[in-house]
Amino acid sequence: MQLGYCKYALDSMRFNANTWAYNASRGATVSETAAPGTIAFWDSGVYYGSRLGHVGVVEAVREDGAILVSDSSSSSSAYNVKQISPGSSIWPTAFISVPLSREKSGLYFHGEHVRTTVNNLNFRLEGANQLPVALPRDTVVQIREHISNGIYASQPGSLSSYHYWWYAAIELEGEVKFGWLAETYLETTGLIDPSPPPLPETSAENEPPVESDPDYLPEQIQLPDIKYGDVIGNGIVDVRDVTLVMQHVLKVRELDYGQLVPADVNRDGVIDVLDVTLIMRYILGFTTSL
Repeated sequence: MQLGYCKYALDSMRFNANTWAYNASRGATVSETAAPGTIAFWDSGVYYGSRLGHVGVVEAVREDGAILVSDSSSSSSAYNVKQISPGSSIWPTAFISVPLSREKSGLYFHGEHVRTTVNNLNFRLEGANQLPVALPRDTVVQIREHISNGIYASQPGSLSSYHYWWYAAIELEGEVKFGWLAETYLETTGLIDPSPPPLPETSAENEPPVESDPDYLPEQIQLPDIKYGDVIGNGIVDVRDVTLVMQHVLKVRELDYGQLVPADVNRDGVIDVLDVTLIMRYILGFTTSL
């Protein structure tokens, strides 16, 4: 939605990732062709063996066919960027194209102040793993420029009714917070700030990748600092990490999405006994790096 794609179509894809390509509707289509902005889809067992499948966003397509994918998970490592080449064991099963939002509301505009008309209105904060904040009636927020403004999305629990959404700023506990509110429960105050503060970097629209530069990354994407072997994510590599990887290999317990990348210490796209051996050799001092 933040890239300007139709939230109403995105709402057709819910629940576990391995169902997304089969449930895609409302204008969303599935193909084998990758393109910037498409959703990379992995069926069960394809993405590091995950039985629930996986999804990510194709940020760029290289001249050699490799794709740059950003994804996230519910683990402590919530945002990742990786490059995947054709023929890789973790090449996506398919790619989902979502149409751009066409129907948009033009009720509000950048800099306008609006107030909430109900109690406990959800202010859906920007950023990963952010719980919404319940705002009381007559809370005043400032509409900010964002490509998602006025895009309609399904109401929670409904596949037919929808709200228009607006990106706004509000000061909470001495800090300016950004997020989204439903137009249905807002009204204008008649106040306009002609020179609102600068936009946050996180709301900038993606620019097309420069294909001539093989190392180009969009500015808002930061490659994570991965410590291979540190599966737990506590900054050290020890026997606890080995135990988790071995349990995954033996299918006793699956690793979280965010743990899969540091567990693949030889970067071959497969987590197996070789990765366990390499981590153990590192712990025992037979090798100095992973």
